[in-house]
Amino acid sequence: MPEHTPGILLIDADPALQARLAILLHALPQRLCIAAGPAQARRVMAEQRISLLIAEPADAGVANFMQDMHETDGDMVSLILTAHPEHPQVLQVLNRARPYRLLIKPVSDAELLGTVRQALEHAVQQQEQQRLLREYQGILANAEGAHAFRVLDALMHSIHKDMAADAIHHLPVGALLLVNDCVSLSNAPARRFLQEMEETPAEPGISLAHLPAALQDAPHAPRRQRLQHRTAINRRVDYFVLELTAGTLIAFAPEPSLGRPPDT
Repeated sequence: MPEHTPGILLIDADPALQARLAILLHALPQRLCIAAGPAQARRVMAEQRISLLIAEPADAGVANFMQDMHETDGDMVSLILTAHPEHPQVLQVLNRARPYRLLIKPVSDAELLGTVRQALEHAVQQQEQQRLLREYQGILANAEGAHAFRVLDALMHSIHKDMAADAIHHLPVGALLLVNDCVSLSNAPARRFLQEMEETPAEPGISLAHLPAALQDAPHAPRRQRLQHRTAINRRVDYFVLELTAGTLIAFAPEPSLGRPPDT
C-alpha cells in the first residue's frame, strides 16, 4: 500500500545526479526515491505516493511514462531536467504532459533546490484544490439527493394522469415509465441513483421481472402512497406509483447520504 506522505521520484540512471540530488534534498521532509527507468518507477509508485516527478524524457520509455502519469495522476507535478531541450521526446512531453518547469543541465544547486521547493508547493496547492473539488461535489450530490427526497411528496399529489411520457425526463427525482409490463423510459436521475445504490440500471425494454431489486415491489404497490424499501447496502429508497395515460410511473429517490466523501 503506498505511504501516506507523498515523496519525490527521480528517474535517471546517472549515479552522479542521483548522489547529488540525494545530498541536495536531504533536508526536505519528502522522501527521495530513485528509479533507473519506467519499470522501476512503477514499482516505486506502487509502494510510495509521489507528488513530484523529476525526469529526463529524452528516452521514449520515460517520455511515455511522464505522459501516462499526467493523464492518470492529476495530483502529481513533474519537472524536466535535461541536457537536450531540443530533443523531439522532450518537446513531446512539454506539449502533452505540461510539466511544471524545464531545467536545462548544467543547473546550479541553488536553482535546482529552489525549483524543487516551488514545485512541491505547487503540488500541495494542486492537491488541496482537488480535495476541495471532491468535497464540493460530495456536498452538491447530497444536496441534490435531499431535494429529490423531499420533492416526492409534492409530486405524488401534483402529477396529472395525462402527463406526457417525455415529461419524466424533467422530473427532479428518479422516474421510470412502464408500458405493457416493460420499462419504456427512464430518466437521468433514475440511472444515477441506481448506480449510486449499486443497483442494475433499469434500461428501456427490460421486463418487470428484471427491475432492480430496490424497485421490484413497486409495480404491485398501492397507487399514490409514499412507500419505502431497504436496499442490499441498507440504504432507504422512498417511492410512489401512479397510473398515467402514458403508462405506469414509478418515481423514487434514495435517502441522501450524510457527510462528504473521504479524501483519497
